[in-house]
Amino acid sequence: MRYAALCFFLLIPVLAPGQSEDWLPVTPQDLQLKDVPGNPGAAAVRLYYAHYVDHDNFSEFYYERIKILNEKAVNPNSDGKTYADVEIPVASIAAARRFGVSLLVQMVGLKARTIHPDGSIVEFTGKPFEKTVYKGRGSRIQVKAFSMPSVTVGSIVEYKYRLTYDFSIDSPIFLGVLVFPPAEWVLQSELYTVKEHVHYRPFGGGRRVSGAKPKFYFDGARVSRVAFNLKEQPTNSNGNESDLELHDVRAFEPEDYIPPENDLKPSVVFFYSPRDARSIEDEWREIGKSRYEELEPRLSRNRGVKEAALQAIGAEADPVKKLRKLYERAQQIRNLSYERQLTPEEMKRENLKRNTGVDEALAHGYGTSEDITLLFVALAHAAGFDASVAQVSDRRQRFFSREWTSLEQIDNTIAVVNLNGTDIFLEPGTRFCPYGLLRWNHTATEALKLEKKGGVFVKAPPATYDKSVTRKSANLSLSEDGTLKGNVKLEFEGEEALELRLDTIDEDDAGRKKTLEGLLKEWLPAGAIVKATDTQGWENAESPLVSTFSIEAPSYASVAGKLFLVPACLFQTKENRAFTHATRKYPVYFPYSFTELDSVNIKLPAGFSLESIPHHQDASMKFARYQSDTQLNGTQLVYQRSLALNGIYFGQDKYSELKDFFGKVKTSDEQQAVLRGGMVNAQKGN
Repeated sequence: MRYAALCFFLLIPVLAPGQSEDWLPVTPQDLQLKDVPGNPGAAAVRLYYAHYVDHDNFSEFYYERIKILNEKAVNPNSDGKTYADVEIPVASIAAARRFGVSLLVQMVGLKARTIHPDGSIVEFTGKPFEKTVYKGRGSRIQVKAFSMPSVTVGSIVEYKYRLTYDFSIDSPIFLGVLVFPPAEWVLQSELYTVKEHVHYRPFGGGRRVSGAKPKFYFDGARVSRVAFNLKEQPTNSNGNESDLELHDVRAFEPEDYIPPENDLKPSVVFFYSPRDARSIEDEWREIGKSRYEELEPRLSRNRGVKEAALQAIGAEADPVKKLRKLYERAQQIRNLSYERQLTPEEMKRENLKRNTGVDEALAHGYGTSEDITLLFVALAHAAGFDASVAQVSDRRQRFFSREWTSLEQIDNTIAVVNLNGTDIFLEPGTRFCPYGLLRWNHTATEALKLEKKGGVFVKAPPATYDKSVTRKSANLSLSEDGTLKGNVKLEFEGEEALELRLDTIDEDDAGRKKTLEGLLKEWLPAGAIVKATDTQGWENAESPLVSTFSIEAPSYASVAGKLFLVPACLFQTKENRAFTHATRKYPVYFPYSFTELDSVNIKLPAGFSLESIPHHQDASMKFARYQSDTQLNGTQLVYQRSLALNGIYFGQDKYSELKDFFGKVKTSDEQQAVLRGGMVNAQKGN
């Protein structure tokens, strides 16, 4: 229970006593500042930032002061961000409810005001509203949003608030696996910061948690921290408290296709680790052992599991096919982790209960993502397979670091089955994840396989280029005025299909069609009109996700004298955005390897003859291959294209090679077929 208490009170952010919540005085320097050092065209500057964390009070305090320097900072039609509109990320309550524990996150004490250059002050008197600012690749960022009053160029906007956390335990279960968002300082923003002050106070012990039986006390652990990209280390005060003050912190300037920003910005993560652990390896071994001991009783409660395994397998003798059938049986369980968070009243009305063993998940027919993974492992055990549970890291937010010895880094549960001496990594607890595939953010990263003697690290394999395939095909007609009309078909397999299914899991048919229309528009020329006509395969993880569209692209072809110029490649490559500059500050990072296969048939207008077509193209490097070919088949212009990338992380030393490769892709994609004849009255300037 000592380690249970350790992990339970891990990472509960809060306001640090002794740190002032009052408004800071506005100094003459604040009022006079008009430019950012080294960047005179910057839209705004962050004059002050504070983040005080106090685990002893279960809350955290934030303070922001920003000065508006030019019109880009307040004009929503400009290229800059509108700093009059504030968005405050708040931890997801639904994501925090696990293992019978509820976490209620509240924003309290919000105060905001606008200070004009003449010193007059306008207070914010409204209320923030909830807003989703990003949804994609399986991530969703929700914020509390509000608009500052009367903001003009030269104004100073400032706001402060606290986040409070309240825990409720449904039953006195073993708490060694409970983890919540870490206490983390992020010390760089998109704005140049004149001054920032951060403080951390660890948990002191003794606070009662709502619903907990008995009381849990913090004992036998030490406060640890790990710093990333930080030159100036925090100072210690009052024992384990930490403090840091920084000045003149440059703005973070992201690039397209970069590693997780948390791996690039200076930051500090605070966590708790066993006091008597001798090494990092011992800490991870103990974490794995403790987690194994927590899960083993749930796996052992397996009444009815063997019968279910035999029924699922039937007369099948092939081991791989057996395992696939067991996987499919586990995924038949209703996955509560991918549904809207239900209130206690709704849970009671539906008679939903927490599963204490795999037998209950099987009997109830529902469970969390972890319940389903454990059920699959139990089914595999019952069928004679060597199966284990593993905790895998998530590289969406940060790459794995062994120095950060916490389950927070590896809080996703997957299965590892040793078949004929080879480990097979499977993810039955992720809805729509087909057999043989790991979700991209769990690939090419560390996983802690849980064993009785402790945790053992294994490497979750990367997803190769054939595990994510996008097929784009089009049958189109070109009119004499240069307009292109016809039908487009998109087919997604593997990682692409999985992410699209997860991104639209809460949407109806109309919402899904809208999402796919937006995706197709990103590949088409600007101004193209797109309408989805049909979509299929949303619920079947083993089949491709298929959607058809009608499209119209005005001015697709253009006139050059008496010639008609027709781009052979209809679909544009989004990855080219990463290679627009001669040099690069950060590595190039793709979420996963992929393959694109394009086929475009364009029926030419009557009376036109072909002058020339693009040449066959073939470009390759160690991790990539590109081919394109254009032919005339009667009155049809037939274009075939393939692009395969079998890598995800490329350091700056590889940038020149990658840039050269994608430069060839771009040049080839921009080639045009040349026609002569007809009225030649297509729109100019395309």
